[in-house]
Amino acid sequence: MVMPISTDKFFPPEDCAAEQELIPGSDLRVIEDVHGHASLFGLSPSYLEQVDDALRKLLETPA
Repeated sequence: MVMPISTDKFFPPEDCAAEQELIPGSDLRVIEDVHGHASLFGLSPSYLEQVDDALRKLLETPA
């Protein structure tokens, strides 16, 4: 699963989408947040909720 942040200038979603297409069986889930790359510091509760939700769904997927 590839999870770029919608406003990230270091790893823009467009770049991540192109790379994700090269990974067979992968999914792209854009995390919506206004803090860009700084979102990784958990500045917004909504960021953490989106990441937790994505990881929960990934872990629930049968291998």
